[in-house]
Amino acid sequence: MTENTELPEFIAGIPTDKNSVRQRREIIIKAYQSLLSKLMNETKKKVIRNDYLDVDVHLIMHEGGKEATNRGTFNWQSTYAILKLETIVKYAAASEGDIIYIPAKATGNQNEHKYVNLAVLYYDFVDEEKLYMNFRVKLILGIKNDGRHVQYSVNKIDVVNK
Repeated sequence: MTENTELPEFIAGIPTDKNSVRQRREIIIKAYQSLLSKLMNETKKKVIRNDYLDVDVHLIMHEGGKEATNRGTFNWQSTYAILKLETIVKYAAASEGDIIYIPAKATGNQNEHKYVNLAVLYYDFVDEEKLYMNFRVKLILGIKNDGRHVQYSVNKIDVVNK
């Protein structure tokens, strides 16, 4: 097994240079819109089932897509997570010992979207050969009064040591 730690200039078409924010923003917008279109074509709904919580997670461009566009551009891992959003939403789970549900903020976007609670889940990317591909993303779901779960945020948070 050869361990590759050298970060390439592009990963899955994503520029890894920290100054490539504009290019990553364009990639995120296209990827999010493409996923929404795919879901509508396949299921006639913009939802993905989360296995861990056993709930349908709704994808809404002006909520999760907007947050992804604003926050996911700062590093290539967060942009990569948007390319893999369907997998992340489906398989994200709580970390052992962590609280899943937390109250939404009373001000800002979470309040604007009328979330009453948030669910915090995680997904680990693991690659034994490419160490730079080992990282964790945090998926935040906003929960509305009617119990509907909405994909709100997905961002790289730390390196997974496995």
